[in-house]
Amino acid sequence: MMTRSFSLLKLCRPLRSNCAWHGLGNFVVGGNPKQEKCWNELKSHDDAVSNVIQSSNEPVESIDWKKWEDRIAHQEILKHMKSTYDRNMQLIDTIANSSAHLPHLDKGWELYEVAKSSCNEATAAANKLIDDGIRTLWISQNNPPAWKIDTNEVCYSFASKTLQWLESDQYWQAFVEKHAMYSQSGTSNDPEAPAQVEATKKEWNTKMAKFNERTDTPMLYDYMNHLPSWEFYDINRKQFYEHMEYFLLRTGDDFRHFPDIPPWKWLTHLEDLRYKAFVVAQTRKRKRQLEKVSRFEPTDLETGEDCNGSEINMQFLMHEKQSIEATLAYLMGNFMFLCDPLIPVTNKFQLGYILSKDGFQHHKQTQLVSLGDDVDALFVLPYTKVLHGCVSPLECFHAIMEHHRLSNLKINPSFATRMEIMAQVMQERGPNWLKTRNETAMEAFMRRMRSDDPLKEHFSEYISELQHRIANATPIPVDQWENALSKLSTTHQVHQTLDPHVTSKLQSLTPDEMHQLLETGHLIVKDPETGARILDPNQVLESLVKN
Repeated sequence: MMTRSFSLLKLCRPLRSNCAWHGLGNFVVGGNPKQEKCWNELKSHDDAVSNVIQSSNEPVESIDWKKWEDRIAHQEILKHMKSTYDRNMQLIDTIANSSAHLPHLDKGWELYEVAKSSCNEATAAANKLIDDGIRTLWISQNNPPAWKIDTNEVCYSFASKTLQWLESDQYWQAFVEKHAMYSQSGTSNDPEAPAQVEATKKEWNTKMAKFNERTDTPMLYDYMNHLPSWEFYDINRKQFYEHMEYFLLRTGDDFRHFPDIPPWKWLTHLEDLRYKAFVVAQTRKRKRQLEKVSRFEPTDLETGEDCNGSEINMQFLMHEKQSIEATLAYLMGNFMFLCDPLIPVTNKFQLGYILSKDGFQHHKQTQLVSLGDDVDALFVLPYTKVLHGCVSPLECFHAIMEHHRLSNLKINPSFATRMEIMAQVMQERGPNWLKTRNETAMEAFMRRMRSDDPLKEHFSEYISELQHRIANATPIPVDQWENALSKLSTTHQVHQTLDPHVTSKLQSLTPDEMHQLLETGHLIVKDPETGARILDPNQVLESLVKN
């Protein structure tokens, strides 16, 4: 039997080749989805390793300093940049090629963290600046035109997509104040254009020159955009009083926030209200003038032929000031001011009216309390809310007029119309004209007072005393309500007559002045027993002195 022998000539280990094993994917595709997913991940990792190996073999591109030397004129700066770059690269290569431990690299990282934190803060500040700039540009872009501006509407509604005036946008506010004086027509899209400004000045100077030729009093004022609004009000005091009064009644704001340019809606509304008062006063004046066949007859609020609007408004303002001071002193003296939720009463009629509104006959829970023997009033604590919401100013005015009618007191129609106009202006504030929701009248009153008001300390002292009295109030049993109110009837009879300050004013009049008031009907005096009208001035003055 022949034996065959073999010898090993060479042993070769096959190397891994992408081209060889990538073809195995044909056996995986179309099979198990899990195996196909694993195969795809394997190929992606292999491609990533291949890319790293290939990129490490490519030489690193260096900076072509020759090119930058030809482009940059400041060779000293370029030389400094090149030397700094070379030193940094040399340092990086030394650290990267060194296999030994470098202990100095373990220190000094605190400075790096501080620099990093500072950079983060600077980045946050820059982002905030960018956000504020974007917000400002958006506000300026969406601001309403000049004729829609209302300087007292500080809120804006995103729900209705209507943007109203923002006091924070000082640029737009200054723009309007600057151009509202001579850009009312709106014919120019750019009122700040030099050509438009010169054309407007030329037109104004032409009109003023033509006006100066026809009058003995030339207009020596400068161009109108150089004059502030206070000069207009300094000359026209009546308009200033009307505009300021309208602003205070309409907004309830402080006089220091009086706008330099009143909105045109306010001015038109003011003209409508002025015409309403004029119709009433002129109708009564016409009737008296035709009856007497007189050349001149003053209106109800005028004093004579030589009076003007400024004097009338000032006298009316001083009269209202004295009336309010006397009323406020009486209310605060009896703790009837800002006593919410207590309701002060002084007679049976007031108590019966409040009990009917509170539904006392059904629940019998209404309380009547006393704040002390020195207080000339009793106070009702309703069991339920007598009024749902805040009473409107017009409702208050009609209630006062009804009280005067029931008290048999006649009010001058011109004066009543003026009071109604004031209530109508306050009505424009909306439902929260006096206080906000879930806020007492006491809190609203103190919130509206200025911190530097000289009377704030006195009102704070009054409120603390009022709260102390309310906390220690004495309840009155139901069977003693009538007796407690009867004791107050005598005290309040004096308040049904004239006020003390009005009596003192009438006592200072001469018989001729009193005769004129009685004859014109500005003052009506009746005999309390017969009800007949008294026209004798001496008799009226004597009765005032006795009382």
